[in-house]
Amino acid sequence: MSLDELLQEKREDILRIAIKRGASNVRIFGSIARGEADAESDIDLLVDLEPGRSLFDLGGLLMDLQD
Repeated sequence: MSLDELLQEKREDILRIAIKRGASNVRIFGSIARGEADAESDIDLLVDLEPGRSLFDLGGLLMDLQD
């Protein structure tokens, strides 16, 4: 499965987890966004955090997404 296919399959899960952690406006950047991803590529996400959220929330988002 390609990274593009994985993102399409997991899109709703990613958005649900982001909302739970106070993140919105989830965007993809890097090699995937440029259409240059290969088997070695990772998935780069950029998010906006709600006011009052901390780096702990961002770390929690990262951990949840890695699961």
